[in-house]
Amino acid sequence: MLKARIILNLRTTLAALLSGTVMCLPGTVLSDTSPLELAAVVKSHQTAVLSSQMDGLITEVHARIGDSFTKGDVLLSIECTLQQAALSKAKAEVEYTRNEYKSTRSLEKLNSTTKVQVARSAAEFAKAKAELDAADFRVSQCLVYAPFDGTVVQSWAKTFESVNAKSKLLEIVNNDNLTAEFLAPSNAINALTAGRSFKFLVGETGKRYTATIDKVIPYVDSVSQTVKVISRLESDSIGLWAGMSGLVILDE
Repeated sequence: MLKARIILNLRTTLAALLSGTVMCLPGTVLSDTSPLELAAVVKSHQTAVLSSQMDGLITEVHARIGDSFTKGDVLLSIECTLQQAALSKAKAEVEYTRNEYKSTRSLEKLNSTTKVQVARSAAEFAKAKAELDAADFRVSQCLVYAPFDGTVVQSWAKTFESVNAKSKLLEIVNNDNLTAEFLAPSNAINALTAGRSFKFLVGETGKRYTATIDKVIPYVDSVSQTVKVISRLESDSIGLWAGMSGLVILDE
C-alpha cells in the first residue's frame, strides 16, 4: 500500500523530477501527528559529460553504454599520427638545443664566447622544452581517460567517425557515495538539523534506506517557500542509482 501511494504521489511531480529538479509533494503540511513526506531524487557527486578536446577521427571506443571502468582507464582513442610526429620533432629539437647549450657553456669557460651567446643558447633550450611540453599535452588529448570510477550511461561516440573539439562523447556516472536531495517547507527549518537521520523509500526498488542530513542550503526560495536539503545515503545502500526517486519520511 505504501509503495502504491508513493507511485501515485510521484506522478504529480514527474515533470519536475525528469527535468532534474526536486519538489515538495503537493499539499505537504507540518502536523503534530503525521510525518512530513517529501519527494526526493538520488544524486551522484561524480557525474560528467566528457567532450573531445581536439578535432580528429575516433579510432576506438573502449567503453560503451553500460560498461564500468576505474579511474585512469582509457575510454576512447582518437587518431594521433600528426600529434605523435610533432612530439618526435619536439624531442629532437630539445636534444639539439641541449647539446648547443652545453657546447656554449664549455666555450664560455674557455673565454671563447660571449655571455649574450650563452644567454641566447639557454633561451633556445628553454623554448624547445616548452614546445615539447605542449606537444606532449596534445598527444595526451588523443586519449580520453576516466576521471573517476564509474559507468557509461550515454554515448555519442562511434568508431571511425570524425569529431570536433567540444563534441560530446560519453556521459559517465559514479553510483557510489550517493545523496538524496529534496526541497522542504521553509517553516520546517528548525527540524532540518545536520546529522538527523530519516527513512528514504525509493519507488524504483520499493525499499527503505537510511539517510542523514548533511547540509541545508541557507537560501529560501521566495516563490515556493522551500529550502534545499542534501543528505548522505548509508554506504550499504546497494542497488541505488543516480536518478531514482522516492519519499523522504521525516517523523515529527
